[in-house]
Amino acid sequence: TNASNCKATSTATTVTVNALPTATITTTTPTTFCAGGNVVLTASSGSSYKWMNGAAAITGATAQTYTATTAGTYTVEVTNASNCKATSTATTVTVNELPTAAITASGSTTIVSGRNVVLTASTGSSYIWKRGTTPIGTAQSYTAAIAGIYTVEVTNANNCSATSTATNVIVNANQASVIT
Repeated sequence: TNASNCKATSTATTVTVNALPTATITTTTPTTFCAGGNVVLTASSGSSYKWMNGAAAITGATAQTYTATTAGTYTVEVTNASNCKATSTATTVTVNELPTAAITASGSTTIVSGRNVVLTASTGSSYIWKRGTTPIGTAQSYTAAIAGIYTVEVTNANNCSATSTATNVIVNANQASVIT
């Protein structure tokens, strides 16, 4: 209505409200794993993706999947074909440290036949001793009296395992004493 009390009706304007995309993260493997492992995070369908670890965008992470190898709180921003965006709830990834796996010998690893050397593994929750490829013990220490290459696999409380470097035990034959 104007000052002269004349009226007019405008043409119709169409307002379109585009739906937000669904933004979720799914996995097929556990999100808690040992160092050196990973988990593949998959975003719900969209036309583009932006992966974040905490508040930081992950450089180059713009695919529907992201392989996480480090601990953190991951989210994904999903954009749909209408250019609407939504951010997923956080998925926490936990990376457990590997144990230290080392062998300490009680003395020289070159021994005389009939003698032995005690090999002790670094601290863990379980142990698998091997001479070559043969399992030979499950205690923290192993008494070696046979020549061979010894290793120990140490497992920690988080069920992560590491194998020591090899310790070579050499057994020399007894030398007969000769009196002349």
